[in-house]
Amino acid sequence: MLAASVQCEKMNLSGDDDDANVVLRVLSFEQMPFGAMTRADVTQVCNRLNFVVFSEDGERLEQVNQELGEAGFGAGYFNLAEGTYQLAIVAHSSGGNPTVNKRTANKHESIAFTNAKGYTDTFFFTQRLEVGEEPIDLSVNLKRVVAKVRFVNEDAIPAKTDSIRFHYTGGSGSIDALTSYGNVHSDQYAWRHKADSPYEIYTIPWQDNDYLDVTIEAFHGSDRLTSSVVNDIPIRRNCITTCRGQLFNGKVGKVSFTISVDDNWGTPIDYEIPVH
Repeated sequence: MLAASVQCEKMNLSGDDDDANVVLRVLSFEQMPFGAMTRADVTQVCNRLNFVVFSEDGERLEQVNQELGEAGFGAGYFNLAEGTYQLAIVAHSSGGNPTVNKRTANKHESIAFTNAKGYTDTFFFTQRLEVGEEPIDLSVNLKRVVAKVRFVNEDAIPAKTDSIRFHYTGGSGSIDALTSYGNVHSDQYAWRHKADSPYEIYTIPWQDNDYLDVTIEAFHGSDRLTSSVVNDIPIRRNCITTCRGQLFNGKVGKVSFTISVDDNWGTPIDYEIPVH
């Protein structure tokens, strides 16, 4: 792993730099190809950071949201009473901050993104924390929690197309704050401009090996021009699945799959799926 330090100025959040007894600092991002990283270079990773502190019972006690450009981006200061807590830090570039949900009878506490805010490359850290008499200054390494699917089109896009919608199921838009895997069966949508090819979408897998079903639709304004379905696309956290084929022919099973993994993400994987 190549670590990337984020230089942070101190700022007043839940506690200030004088009375804070817990300081969280984003030190590095796993799987990122950075060498010596400057403050400006963090734009290559994310433009939003969220620091969340949960109680031992799964209630959200503190949440600090940061945007790139703010003083102190990359460090969170908290003044916590002695006790046991669960920490969570998420780095992303969505259009807004995720929703934090408390623990329920069936689910751990979770951090959820929405279709409206969008899904992006996302990194996550979680850890149980015991706060005692001595102050804590914790530097953390965030790990990628998403899978990426890249679509490479090999047929003609309808001439009137101005936008393309990807509707996909099988992954999650929500992170389990304890396991860092997905925990909600989400209906995810992503809109892309016609010129954005190759088209890329993100999801949070439920487990090490998962599958997506994707409907690809070409639109002219609100008019749908084509609709194609691709089933059982294999995905894995920290891996890029590349799908090559005819995305706009309105048929099922005409896409050939290869899983290739960018050197920045993980170890290459070869996979073949028969064309139906």
